[in-house]
Amino acid sequence: MSDDTAKLIEEVNTDNQSSVSYNDETVIWEGRPSQWVNIGSFLWWGAFLIASTVLLVFWQSGLNEGYSQVITEAVYWACYGLVGLSIFSLVYAYLSVRYEHTVITRNKIKEAKGITSIFRQELFCEISDIKDIHSPPAGLLGLVGLSTLVIETNDDDQPIIKIRAIKNRNQLIEMLLPIWRKLKIERKGYFGDR
Repeated sequence: MSDDTAKLIEEVNTDNQSSVSYNDETVIWEGRPSQWVNIGSFLWWGAFLIASTVLLVFWQSGLNEGYSQVITEAVYWACYGLVGLSIFSLVYAYLSVRYEHTVITRNKIKEAKGITSIFRQELFCEISDIKDIHSPPAGLLGLVGLSTLVIETNDDDQPIIKIRAIKNRNQLIEMLLPIWRKLKIERKGYFGDR
């Protein structure tokens, strides 16, 4: 645990004695998923990219002899199309994760997703609207020290918030739980769920 994280957890726990102001937007955590979530896409589209490139090289080096011009053109179109689709898919997978960002303040969870401002979506959820916090098994991401946090909420826009492929999930939970409990008691009452 880094010194900054330990200091922030200590601040959260000491601030837990006083009530949280409605306009307190002090950031307690922010981050984005690791590109490791794209490993499947990278392997899948990388294999298509390599296979179509190898086929093009062999086709141009004499494999096309004996075939008609129509078949040669069809192979070129298919290979170049597959190369283009593979490159587009790899770039899209990278950028979609790159532009996914989550910020947790003392009052809200803000999720921002989308590559350009035209498609960018920003969703806000009050921490007092959280119903439950799950920490599912890390699976293969655990091999590289990453895990996912799943937050169920009463918010209609964000019934489930997934903070994917992050490091130090347990420290995030330690920072979030005291604030969530305090806000739940202060703003809704302990048994006042919708």
